[in-house]
Amino acid sequence: MKTINNILLIIGMLLPTLFFSCTEEDAGNPTFGDQDMPIIHMDWVENYAFRVGDVINMQPQISPSDGATYKWLFDGNVISTDKNVEYTLNEAGTFTLQFEVERNGVKNSRVATVLVVKPFVPKAYSRKSIAYLTVDGSVADVPWDDISHLIVSSSVVEESGLPDATFGGKNTLDISTLIATAHNYGVFVMLEFSGIISYLNAVHSYGSLTFYNAAVSSGREVLADNLVKMAVDNNFDGINIYMDKADDGVFKDPETLKDFYEKLGSKAKAVKHTIDDADYPYLLSLSVYAGWTNASLLNVVNIPEYDWINVLAFAAEDLTPVPHSASWYFTDQITQWLNWYGVAPSRIVGVVPAFGLRYFGTVSDYTWGNLWQYTEYIPYRTLCAAYSDAQNVNQQSVDNGLFYDGFPAVDEKAQFVKTNNLAGMALWSVDSDSRDAAKSLMKRINNQLGN
Repeated sequence: MKTINNILLIIGMLLPTLFFSCTEEDAGNPTFGDQDMPIIHMDWVENYAFRVGDVINMQPQISPSDGATYKWLFDGNVISTDKNVEYTLNEAGTFTLQFEVERNGVKNSRVATVLVVKPFVPKAYSRKSIAYLTVDGSVADVPWDDISHLIVSSSVVEESGLPDATFGGKNTLDISTLIATAHNYGVFVMLEFSGIISYLNAVHSYGSLTFYNAAVSSGREVLADNLVKMAVDNNFDGINIYMDKADDGVFKDPETLKDFYEKLGSKAKAVKHTIDDADYPYLLSLSVYAGWTNASLLNVVNIPEYDWINVLAFAAEDLTPVPHSASWYFTDQITQWLNWYGVAPSRIVGVVPAFGLRYFGTVSDYTWGNLWQYTEYIPYRTLCAAYSDAQNVNQQSVDNGLFYDGFPAVDEKAQFVKTNNLAGMALWSVDSDSRDAAKSLMKRINNQLGN
C-alpha cells in the first residue's frame, strides 16, 4: 500500500511531508481558555490526487487538545473518530475529505477535494471531439464525458524564443489537476504554443509575429527543443502549434519556417511518452486559420509527423453584417485544404466557435479601418444567459445582427464532417461554452459525431 508520502501526485502544492512540526507540549498548552478555538496544525491543501489502493494517512496536531473530540468524514461518511486517520482508497472518483475537531462546543475544520484516479485507458471514439481550453478557463469548464482530446491554449512564444512558462500568468488553471482529471476520463491533453492571441476568438494580435520571428531565426532548433521540453516537463500528451497570422498574406521565409516545423516534428515524435506504465505516441498537431492568408502555411500542413490539422473556420467579419462562421464558410475553407492543398480527410479537424459576433452602429460608417469600433465578440455562455432559446438558433435580432453557432449550425457542420470522413470537430473554446448540458455546444458536437 502506498501512503500519502508516496502518492502519484499531490495537486495544488507539493507537500514535503504530512507529519507536522508542532509538539505535544504546544497542543496541550494549559494557558488556553475553555472557549478558545482548537487550532489545527497540519499541511493541508484543497486538492489531492491518489490512485486506487493508496492510503490517506494524516496525523494532525491540535492546540489546545485537552477535551477535544475528532471526526474524519469521507464523502459525508465517518471513517474515524480518532485524531489520526488511516484510510484505504478503494474506488475511483472525486470525493470530499473533511476533518472536524470540537472542544467545549467550539469547532474547527478542514475540507479538501480528493481525486482518486483509475489507470489511464484512452477513450474510444468514432471521431475526435476536441475542446480548446484557454488560460482564462478552469477544470470545471470541461465536459469530460464529451471530449476525446483537450488542447490548452496557450503558451505564448516570445520573439526571444522562450515560451511563456506561466501559461499567461493565470492562477486559475491548475495544470497538474487538469491533466490528472483528463487522464481519469481517458482524455489526452495537448499544450498549444502560439503567438499573441485573443483568447475569446482565437485571433492573432495584428502586426505581431513573435512566434514566427523566433521560428525562422537561427535559434529555431533551440526553440523546438524548448517547446518539447516544456510540454514534456509539464506531463502533456502532445503539442499543438498555432503560428502567428501573416497579416500581408505571405510569410517572408516559408522554407525556413518549414524547417522549424520539421525539426519540431522529429523532436516531438522522438519523445518516449508513458502513462501508467504504458507507452503512447506523442501527439502533434497544428492549427490553421481560415481566410485569404491561409496559403501561407501550405508547405507545412502535410509534414507527416503532424497527426492532424485544426481548421479554424470562423471570425470572418465583413463590412455588411453577416455570420462570421456560416456553414458555407466552414465547408468552403475545409474544402480548400482537401482539394487545393491535398490534405487527407483523416487529418482534418473542423473547429467551430463558442462565441458570437454582434454588429452595431450605422452600417454606412463601416470601413476596414474602423470595423472594430462597430463589432464585438460575445461568449456563447453569455448569449445563453441573455436569450432563453439561444441554442436553437444561429442569430439574434439585436442592432445590426448578432451571429453565432447554435445547434442548427453545429448540426450542419457535423454532417459535413461525417459525409467527408474528416477526423472530427473541435470547439474554441470550451470555457466560453454553456455549462448547461441542454445548451452545451461541446456536448452537441460529441453527440452529432456519434461518439
